[in-house]
Amino acid sequence: MTDQDQAQQLAAGAAAGLTRREFIPRAVAALMGVGALLNPRWLLAGAARDRAGAEGMKYRILGKTGIKVSTIGFGSHVSEELLANPLARASHIRRGLELGINLFDVYDHDFHQFAPMGQILGPVRQQVVISLVAVWNQSQVRQEVEYALKTFATDYIDLYRIYVDTGTSAEEMEVRFQALQQAKKEGKIRAVGLVAHDHVLLAQTLRTYPQLDYLMLPYNFRHQKFAPVAEVQPRSRVQAKAEVEAARSAPAPENLQHLDGISRASSVDCLYSPCSDPELLPLVRQTGVGLIAIKPFAAGGLLQLGWSDPLVAQGLAQTGLSLPQAALRFVLDSPEVASVIPAMNSLNEVAENTGAVRGEGLSRAETELLQQWSEAAERAHGAYLPAKYAWLEQWTA
Repeated sequence: MTDQDQAQQLAAGAAAGLTRREFIPRAVAALMGVGALLNPRWLLAGAARDRAGAEGMKYRILGKTGIKVSTIGFGSHVSEELLANPLARASHIRRGLELGINLFDVYDHDFHQFAPMGQILGPVRQQVVISLVAVWNQSQVRQEVEYALKTFATDYIDLYRIYVDTGTSAEEMEVRFQALQQAKKEGKIRAVGLVAHDHVLLAQTLRTYPQLDYLMLPYNFRHQKFAPVAEVQPRSRVQAKAEVEAARSAPAPENLQHLDGISRASSVDCLYSPCSDPELLPLVRQTGVGLIAIKPFAAGGLLQLGWSDPLVAQGLAQTGLSLPQAALRFVLDSPEVASVIPAMNSLNEVAENTGAVRGEGLSRAETELLQQWSEAAERAHGAYLPAKYAWLEQWTA
């Protein structure tokens, strides 16, 4: 389902006159009413029949965490209407499990997802990696962790991250970090992460807290201030990967500029030349943090742009892919990104997103399509982005 479909769902919910206070109790009541369906046998029923679908999924280790995650994860953005329909949400998660997804991200504020998602994921806790974000007041982080453990009926949360922005004080960051680190020492969290919408702030915070285990950051063919090595012609993918591994084990400053190249599909200003943040990439390699990509479609803006551009549509016909799949394949081609977590709000969307996992490397047709798409984005100067996501243009070269 596209962002446009989600907007229509939100409008439908508003038209029905459901306020947040109304639909959350209804969602909880619905969950209680379908409890018999939200159990391991039901969620995993048919998984054996669909084992062939899961065989196409690939997995990577999330940096120094040692946690194996599916290269396509289950994103957390979801409409209020869908949250009020736990059966539909459970069916999406079940299909994701069948297709090999094991990483599920859950965002609590606004829609209060912990409780309903805990009900759905609890029965299959040992098969999934749960990713959460700390959103309560910094003085309540420990209470939030305990709340998460209770609502997910588990002894530990796999990934717990801190969100920082320019308004986050050093004191607040310190309190959050120390609280999560203590929970990690107690075995209640496996890995502590960080997410930010400002690449400079992300680098600064990682420099202050090199103990962080992973980062979440925007990454797509247009927005990639952090630019790991992808396929750069004429070097082969094997050569690129070998250089990445060499840089991880012994990052040499004189080699960093050469390694910071990005794929042909990236912004036209960065073809065959470095365009990553000069601070972030060396820090990532030195600290060994894992990377999870967000905003692969730029909040749907890149998809709307691609569908409206005739040259992009022409190139798409040569790939055998959908536009979302083409965008996801660019991210998957980056060996230093462990997983990408697009939204999953329909069965078709789950199947489409997981269908991006195929083969090794980008084909010539895919690279040419992404180049056309990137040039269209360059001409648009950010006009294709929803207003609340205009900040993404800060991630371009």
